[in-house]
Amino acid sequence: MLEVTAVIGIATASALWRMAFTQGSMKRGMEAILHEVQLLRNELGKDIIILKEDVKDHEMRIRQLESTTKGRR
Repeated sequence: MLEVTAVIGIATASALWRMAFTQGSMKRGMEAILHEVQLLRNELGKDIIILKEDVKDHEMRIRQLESTTKGRR
């Protein structure tokens, strides 16, 4: 999931960079790239938080399974 988002962000940044050169407005192009990178960073931050929560949930479930199987022995 993170890799796909990163690739999309890089492709978008590349497209914006190309547009900046063709339009002749480097400042406007750089601002657009910066904005896109900021959006990507926010999305990645949200994805990382979700993944951390999933890992905690999986760890909890594994511990519950381990404790359940220890009681059966």
